[in-house]
Amino acid sequence: MQRAYFPIIYSASPAVVQRTGPELHRAVILALRAILKHSRSLEVAHQQIQFQGYDLAFCSRISSHGDLIIELDVGDECLSGRIILEDELRSAERKARRISGQR
Repeated sequence: MQRAYFPIIYSASPAVVQRTGPELHRAVILALRAILKHSRSLEVAHQQIQFQGYDLAFCSRISSHGDLIIELDVGDECLSGRIILEDELRSAERKARRISGQR
């Protein structure tokens, strides 16, 4: 089996960098695996993973150049099983705009 490498751009909050240390790249890989595991969309508004005993929240999107961008921050254990896709968030925003426009 051959492996292909593609660009994944990631950023992490200072709190995540402090908690993960030199293992930050492993947290990014776990986030990508979580995205792929659910096989619903690459664009995720909010999802969480457990890494080294910490809840890490992440979002992902596709750049205009086709790169996958993952952003990590400290998560909330109350939201650990929740996945919010970008499409769902956009749909909710459109619905909220329609409702506020009707008033």
